Amino acid sequence: MKSEKPMKILAVDNEIHMLKLLERIISEKTPYDIETTNNVLEVPEMIKESKYDLIISDLKMPGMDGLELLQYVVERGGGEEFIIITAFGSFDTSNNAMEGGAFDYITKPFRKEQIIAAVNRVMKFKTAQKELDEMLEIFKSRPFESAQVEFESQYIKRLFDECGGEIEMVIKLSGLARERVEELNGGAR
Repeated sequence: MKSEKPMKILAVDNEIHMLKLLERIISEKTPYDIETTNNVLEVPEMIKESKYDLIISDLKMPGMDGLELLQYVVERGGGEEFIIITAFGSFDTSNNAMEGGAFDYITKPFRKEQIIAAVNRVMKFKTAQKELDEMLEIFKSRPFESAQVEFESQYIKRLFDECGGEIEMVIKLSGLARERVEELNGGAR
């Protein structure tokens, strides 16, 4: 089975030390890839060239603030989730961020556990969203037998992931014959 690319984060802050801190926390404590920029005006081009699952942005930056960037990202409709971090937290800015589509709003100074928890919540949400989209595609299959085969393939793929690729465990848990498991897995095992 092909391995999926790690989920990807873009961190945006005009303060280099904050970017280095975010990069270190995320690189050391999560399985996600992270890219950074201290120039918010680079972000539109970056998100055209690369797919990000999450954007973490400071609120106050020269050129474009975090709320303006959030609005741009939401209007663009690329599917990125958004977390705003700020040292200038207020109820109004928090409310504006959340109403504008931010997934979370974190005030500085923050603990690394706050960032890790927020990032993990976003990524679990993104994973659930992807799984739902896959299931909805299966429901569109016609006739029923096509949907059933697609469901069985997804089911076996997930069991292989759960079982670390151990075919014997997949056979045992699925209750299917080895030949059927191999067929549904594309004959790869």
